[in-house]
Amino acid sequence: MLHRVTLLALGFLLVACKTYPNGERPTNSLYCDNFMIYEMCVTDLNSDGVIEFVYFEGSRQAFMYRPGTLRRLPKTLTLHPCATEMDDEMVRITSRMFYIDESTTLLEKTDIRGSLMLRYMAALPEITACNLRREAAAETGT
Repeated sequence: MLHRVTLLALGFLLVACKTYPNGERPTNSLYCDNFMIYEMCVTDLNSDGVIEFVYFEGSRQAFMYRPGTLRRLPKTLTLHPCATEMDDEMVRITSRMFYIDESTTLLEKTDIRGSLMLRYMAALPEITACNLRREAAAETGT
C-alpha cells in the first residue's frame, strides 16, 4: 500500500513540475489566423506549448515543421513539397501564438506577427526558388 501511495505522490509531483514558457500553461493547442493572404494554422500536438507544424488551413498542407516532428505529421495534413524545417528562433516565436487569449494586448499580438513576418521574409527566397523549380519541372514534364 505504501508503495502505491509513493508512486502516486511521485506521479503528482512530476505533473506539477512540468514547465511551460514563462511558467504559464498554453491557452490552446491550435491557433489559426489570416497571415498575409493566407489562412494559416499552428498546431501543438501534445499541448506542451511548443509548435509542431504550421499549415495552410484551406489545403491542410504543412509548410513548416519543428525538427524531429515529421514522423508525427497527422493524417489530416499533408506535407507541402517545399516545406521547411523551423530553426529554434522560429519555433520560439511561433509557439508564442499558443499563449494568445482575450487578455493579450494588441501590442503583443503585433510583436508576434511582426517577428513572424521578418522570419518568413528571410526564408522567402528559398521557398520561392523551390516553388519555381517545381513549376519549371511541371512545365517540362520532369
